[in-house]
Formats: sequence, structure tokens, C-alpha cells
Amino acid sequence: MSVILISIIGSAILLDKYAFGEFGISQPIVSGTIIGALFGDIHTGIFLGAIFQLIFLGGLPIGRNIPPDGQAAGVIGCGSYFLLGAANSSEHSLFLATIFALLGAIIGGVLDIYTRQYNEKLNHMFMRKEHSLYLCHLSGLVTAFMRTLCVFLPFFILSSIITIPAGFPQMNREILMIIGISIGLANAIYLFIRKTTIIYMVLGGLCGLALLVL
Repeated sequence: MSVILISIIGSAILLDKYAFGEFGISQPIVSGTIIGALFGDIHTGIFLGAIFQLIFLGGLPIGRNIPPDGQAAGVIGCGSYFLLGAANSSEHSLFLATIFALLGAIIGGVLDIYTRQYNEKLNHMFMRKEHSLYLCHLSGLVTAFMRTLCVFLPFFILSSIITIPAGFPQMNREILMIIGISIGLANAIYLFIRKTTIIYMVLGGLCGLALLVL
């Protein structure tokens, strides 16, 4: 899988985030599965996607809040891992891919701010010239695509050419799974454990146990 192709596919997947549909395809668990399938290792793709999904579970773009870009992190983490694995050990690749994913989430969140500002200008342009509707929509799609392409390309190019030194920190899947589950539980408690919803959480848990037993 070439760097250019995986960057284009990843950027197309992330159009689902804001620009086209919001069908959930850009969520790490789904994008990781797609990228894993493209690289011929769907099981690892699902695993990495699930971990990044848990890590960024609490990052919700509510109102003016712009969290780190968890969807971009999922694509970068999975893609970088497979590209790094061509010339490096899986433990080294996993550690560096996780670092790349976290950096990509931060950079993606920053670029998201500028993208929204540009979209505001497109909206004002449409309000003044209503006949420019299709041009504004197309410009918004191109901007969203280029935002993620500019984030993905540097990480994927670096992943395809770098040789990690032997003394570089390593990470195995068990450690990453512990980190992901721990952060995921913290995010879930923050999002769902509230006084007004605790009764529904308890009922849902009991129903789940009943289905499991029966």
C-alpha cells in the first residue's frame, strides 16, 4: 500500500466527520478495520481502532468545543503501524505509531479551528450570493479533504522511511490495551455516570447480564 494511496483513502474516510454524511465511518473502530483490511491484517486493524476509540471516547465536539481529532488519530495510528512494521519490530512500531496518533490528534484539532473559520467565510459568501451554493459546498469539501491530507502525508511518509533504533522505547499490545481500557473507562464514567442517568445505567447493566445468562 503506497503512502499517497493510504493518505487519500484516509482523507476520504474523514470527510464523514463533518463534510459528508456523519455516518460513523470516520470513527477509529471503523476506519481501523478498513485500513487493516487494506493492509491484509484486519484483526490488527480492529484491535488498534478499538483502542483509539476508547482513548478518544470523551472528545465530543459540542458547541464551540473543538477536542483533539480522534478520527484522524485512528487513521494515523493504524496506517503508521502497518507502514512502520515493514522495516521495524512490532513493539517499536506500536509505540511510535501511538505517538504519531496522539500528535496527529492535536494537529488535526488545531487545523479544525482554521477549517471552521474558513467555512464561516463560505457561509457569509453564500448569504451574499445565493447562486454560489454549489461552489461553497464544493469548496468546503475540498477544504476538509485537504486538511486531513496535509496531516496524514507527513506522518505516513515518515513511517515509510524511518528505521527505529534498537534503544527506542517499545510497547506491546497488552500494555496498549491496558492504557486504552483505563482511559476508556475514565471517559465512560465522565460521560455517563451522572445522578440523572445512573438508574438507566443500572437497568442497562442488569438487562445485559440477564441476556448473557439466558
